[in-house]
Amino acid sequence: MKKIISTLIFIFSISLSFSQLISHTSVRVNDDERDGYIELEKFWSKIHKQAIEDGYSQRWMIWEFIYSDDKDAEGKPDFLIMNFYKDSLQKAKSANLNVWDYAKNVYKGKLSKSKFEKKWNLPAGKRNFYELERLDNTYWHGKIEEGMEITLNAFKALNEDYEDYEMKFFKKWHEKNILDGSRKWWEFNKIITSNLTTDSSTDGTPTHATIDMSGREQSQDERDEFWNGLTFQDRMMIKNGSASRELLGRYRLKLLMFE
Repeated sequence: MKKIISTLIFIFSISLSFSQLISHTSVRVNDDERDGYIELEKFWSKIHKQAIEDGYSQRWMIWEFIYSDDKDAEGKPDFLIMNFYKDSLQKAKSANLNVWDYAKNVYKGKLSKSKFEKKWNLPAGKRNFYELERLDNTYWHGKIEEGMEITLNAFKALNEDYEDYEMKFFKKWHEKNILDGSRKWWEFNKIITSNLTTDSSTDGTPTHATIDMSGREQSQDERDEFWNGLTFQDRMMIKNGSASRELLGRYRLKLLMFE
């Protein structure tokens, strides 16, 4: 259990003096372990809440992957843990924390030793770890609440211009969608490192990831107006920007809990 203590996530902050760092941990559990895993994360939620209050991290989230059927879910993760740090200094502070002692202190007087150890050793699943750096995002137009859904896109950069296309071109369209209410959020992250302990569900090695949160559904008239209003330059930018990346995986997720 101690080997999987560093887990984590996706936060909604806007301006940073240091680059925000995020940890994503994908988790696969057997069908008969699901309830035990949910119980484990509820146990950890109090620990993360205290860690946030003590300045060891900024946010913690547990997401559940949404699939259309069992065939669609085959070989793919069941949950995603997100942990957010405001910068490398906070992440280093968290890494130096004795989590076992810290967790025991959080539950001191609340759980007996045997009950604490039982919770600690609940099913943790098979995990892959990803460390990300936030490169850009829109402003936040929504409310964080259990049950909200996001789309996570895993991309592989195909040329050195990819990041510029995302941040200097595609972002402006996302911001327009936020203004008209058809989008609530967009973020762009670079994957710094990965540690795969089980098979990955992506077809290749992703270099970047975006997260989108939709708002209201656009009408057909609005979609037609958008495409008809594109200039030749816009169309070429979309074409070349799309050619600068390869989509390796697209996932829908639902928020289960957060601190």
